[in-house]
Amino acid sequence: MNGVSILKDASEIVHYNTPNIPLYLKERWLSSYANMEALCHWHEDIEYMKALKGHMVYYVNGEKLAVREHDALIVNARQMHYGFSEDKTDCYFACIVFRLHLLCTNPELTEKYIHPIAGHPNLPYIYLHADNPAEAAVIRHFDAACEDCRRHYEGYELMMISRLTAAWAALYSLLSPDLLSYSTAMEEDLSTQRNMISFIYRNYTQKLSLNDIAAAGSICRSKCCRIFKKYLNKTPIDFLNAYRLEVSMRLLTDTAMSITEIALSCGFQSPSYYAEIFQQHKGCTPSHYRMRQAEGYEARGCL
Repeated sequence: MNGVSILKDASEIVHYNTPNIPLYLKERWLSSYANMEALCHWHEDIEYMKALKGHMVYYVNGEKLAVREHDALIVNARQMHYGFSEDKTDCYFACIVFRLHLLCTNPELTEKYIHPIAGHPNLPYIYLHADNPAEAAVIRHFDAACEDCRRHYEGYELMMISRLTAAWAALYSLLSPDLLSYSTAMEEDLSTQRNMISFIYRNYTQKLSLNDIAAAGSICRSKCCRIFKKYLNKTPIDFLNAYRLEVSMRLLTDTAMSITEIALSCGFQSPSYYAEIFQQHKGCTPSHYRMRQAEGYEARGCL
């Protein structure tokens, strides 16, 4: 499967192109994800995403961003985010993920150019418009880095890092020094959201209620629902079921467990309820999905 690998604290396991060099490029159709939606996650890396064909929606800390074809989005480190298709049209995208220390090791330059962007608490993302000349210049640097990685020639890693450094320098020149003031209330809500998502990822196999999820964030049920709606556009139970479904799809593909065993091991109340949720999200039964995967189809739905 082409899904995102998530740890129990909701952070992503980033599979770099080369294990000891913390950067990677992936190009993928959004339909390769269950229900055309990636799992909500965060990571320590900077993420750059460009919509190459089509468009998609990105959620970053609860803000809904429509990413148009040829536009790009930079998501800062440790931000809760995921991409999805709102209108069920597909999108082919490129994504570069990298650690900031690749850009610069000089402490003075890091403090001057890296930290003002990466360390700013009120700069979770930067949207880049392809029709804006200055922003398009940043996109071109990232495009060149993508091309280096695709060609995979001798020394491409060094050239790719130089492109990313040039992109960061161009990005720095775009930003106004008068950034918006920091909101402590927002940071508290995000911390609560991370705690509740982490609780779901650790305990999805158990019978969980709205009370349980709210308690993980030390908040009441109504505030729990408001935070999930604000940051993920889902109810807590819908998010729980979406994660259970994601895990079940991996089990359908990678194991010989029965449908009943998979349903119960993923925390669904019964095989029939599991089949109902699966049908809603994938448009087919779990058995049909497994059969399609066994026949060698890509994980792009059942239809």
